[in-house]
Amino acid sequence: MTTTLLLRAGRDDAARRRHPWIFSRAIAGSPPAGEVEVRSASRQLLGRGFASPRSSIAARLWRCGEGPLDASYVRGLVVDAARLRERFVPAGTDGYRVVHAEGDGLPGLVVDRYADVLVVQATTEGTDSARPLWLPPLRDLFPKASILQRNDLASRHGEGLPLEDELLAGERPPGSVPFREHGLTFRADLAGGQKTGFFLDQRENRNLVRGLSAGRSVLNLFSYSGAFGVAALAGGAARVTHVDVSEPALALARENHEANGQEPDRVETVAADVFEDLRRRVGRGETWDVVVTDPPAFAKKTADVDRACRGYKDVNRLALKLLAPGGLLLACSCSGPVSADLFQKVLFAASLDAGLPARIVERRGAGPDHPVSIDCPETEYLKAFLLSR
Repeated sequence: MTTTLLLRAGRDDAARRRHPWIFSRAIAGSPPAGEVEVRSASRQLLGRGFASPRSSIAARLWRCGEGPLDASYVRGLVVDAARLRERFVPAGTDGYRVVHAEGDGLPGLVVDRYADVLVVQATTEGTDSARPLWLPPLRDLFPKASILQRNDLASRHGEGLPLEDELLAGERPPGSVPFREHGLTFRADLAGGQKTGFFLDQRENRNLVRGLSAGRSVLNLFSYSGAFGVAALAGGAARVTHVDVSEPALALARENHEANGQEPDRVETVAADVFEDLRRRVGRGETWDVVVTDPPAFAKKTADVDRACRGYKDVNRLALKLLAPGGLLLACSCSGPVSADLFQKVLFAASLDAGLPARIVERRGAGPDHPVSIDCPETEYLKAFLLSR
């Protein structure tokens, strides 16, 4: 059953511009659950979507303007998403994002592929309720795949949704599954790993580092499962050091190196707080040819931005001090509320405080399997700047 959701007078501009988020403060009355049609105060139809009554984003539009929101329409969105990946996913790769939420017109739905396993995140109540629409086309497109929905998400907790993982199709996969990326082998930690088990969004940035590392020393900070270091050694790096606070993550990094036949004597793993480790390295006067800073999101909401920028400035200030002349720093931020322009200003401040001028060689983001809706640009979360001394 579809319920009508009326917007307050003067609160429909964003929806008219095809922005998919309907905030609770824009709604006249209490938001309903389930499928909704969104109308202006004058009852003009603006679109159809699914409601999340306990979220500040009370509904998300899956279709703007006229037309039904039915199985045929959603199947078309899922099929279009999969076909787009066929055009851009590189050879030797069976780990990639199949559906990227708003970027594919499917708000709140993330689907990552790890070889014969699909890992789904339905981040909102509305997306969960739409499962009868999006699950059948996934099963048809990947008939041999196991489909696991990982539910232990902050957004689901905030909406009072179940947090236990669910098997939606096929046999339950093991806690760790192998997949390929640019011909390299990695393992996705489905049982307790970050995101859906791996940071697929950094694939092309890892490949960049691979091409820049021949004969060079590489320091991989906030290394998680060591993927940047694996790529660096595949590109001929002389040595790689991973620093992460999590020993289990570093153990997974060692497994990833071993899976690719890489010499253990060229790899060092350090379990430490990255900020403290960096200060010790600067104090010892170390130099590195390539440094990667890829911390977890320091800002999840706007109120966190100032604190996050201080953290980004500190870590990149110290990282710049470690760079050998002509060295390269790949500085990353996955904080959505920190824009690319703001992050560039933070890096400028880090360079100024370090007393070391730097050049921007390249601005980068997530790979093309993470498209961004032009109607919803705030979903572009990953920023990466390649800097040279």
